[in-house]
Amino acid sequence: MAPTAVNRSWRIPRNPLRCMAICVAVLAAFMLIWVMSSRELVVPVIKTSHDEMPTPSLAQVMRTQSAPDRISGTSAPDSPAQVEAESLKEVREMSPLNTSNHTMPTRTGETSTSKEVENILNLLKQVNTKQAASAKEVQSLPPTTQPDWVFGNLAPDSPWKFNATALKEIRNITAVGLNLKSRLQEHKWGNVTKPALPIGHYNACAVVGNGGVLLGSRCGAEIDSMDYVIRIDLPVLRGFEKDVGGRTNMTILNLKTPRRLAESSHLKNRSLDVYENRLQDVKDSVLLVDYRARKYIMKALPVYKLPFSVVVTKNRLRTGVMSLASKIAGRSMKKTPTIGLVSVLMMTSFCDHAYIYGFFPFFKDKNNVAVPYHYFPNDNLNSDRNPPLENRFDALHNVDQEYDFHRELHRRGAVKMQLGPCGKR
Repeated sequence: MAPTAVNRSWRIPRNPLRCMAICVAVLAAFMLIWVMSSRELVVPVIKTSHDEMPTPSLAQVMRTQSAPDRISGTSAPDSPAQVEAESLKEVREMSPLNTSNHTMPTRTGETSTSKEVENILNLLKQVNTKQAASAKEVQSLPPTTQPDWVFGNLAPDSPWKFNATALKEIRNITAVGLNLKSRLQEHKWGNVTKPALPIGHYNACAVVGNGGVLLGSRCGAEIDSMDYVIRIDLPVLRGFEKDVGGRTNMTILNLKTPRRLAESSHLKNRSLDVYENRLQDVKDSVLLVDYRARKYIMKALPVYKLPFSVVVTKNRLRTGVMSLASKIAGRSMKKTPTIGLVSVLMMTSFCDHAYIYGFFPFFKDKNNVAVPYHYFPNDNLNSDRNPPLENRFDALHNVDQEYDFHRELHRRGAVKMQLGPCGKR
């Protein structure tokens, strides 16, 4: 029977040279397959041993920032950029996967850095960014030691004695004139634990200004002992607790502050936001806002995701305040009242004992020793529209007149004005 096509294709050739060529080709193909399969096995082995190598701990990564041999008493501290560069360099050097000495072959012949080391480097960048953000204000904080300020005839009368009748006379004016129950409306934000309104009546209250005169005063414990604490314009508390305390029941915001807050909350570089830590320190308290700035505060708070009771005025916050102050002082009080004056008069309407701290609008004492404008730096966003307050002359207010007004309340015994180191109440 004649062979089929299949049988013919598999017949052994009778030519010896042709047979030898076929054998050599088959052997070469077999060796090529073996070499390729061996190469594929090498890569997983290298990868496996690579993964088993110990990775440096976070403590090792961060030791460059705390090692004593990196601190010099004569040289200036490294900038955040320098610290990060040095840290990244040391991580690469101490890692068993040092990219300068160890390369990992891949199918494409390229070299790659270990995924674990890259994760650590990314983590280090995040840590450095967070540290730079939280230390932004702390690095430039002024000293907290009390300078030898001499106030002379600028100081309030001493000794001071409380006069309940004098405070009651003032309350009869402010309780009716300000009428907080009808002037305020509440908007809760987040998981607020208690309502802000009505404010209620308290025994001892404090209004804490932001004057640099608070530095070194050691008034923190006294302020925190009050039943109700009012602060002004989201000041820095962290790092200054010994001088200004840490408790806050209400923060009264200037008209421009909510706009700055809204701008700051939407900064892409979060390390530039000077308000985030300040809001964190007063969360679950009351923010009092002029109705004209309501839209800004409502724009900012969703970003921070902190609980607050937002109390908004139904009309302008300062409306009628100067006429009330004039009636109390017995003389004409002109110009626009500061938020400090608004806060003090508001406090007298619901407190039996009233104390004020941090009110000193002058840049020098009697002996020409400088007094910082605020006890903390970076009081707002430094931009063309929002220049630092200490560099701007505000023609709206008469701070000298208001300071004399507060001293007059102190002289009458209605309000105690604290200037200098705190003692026993």
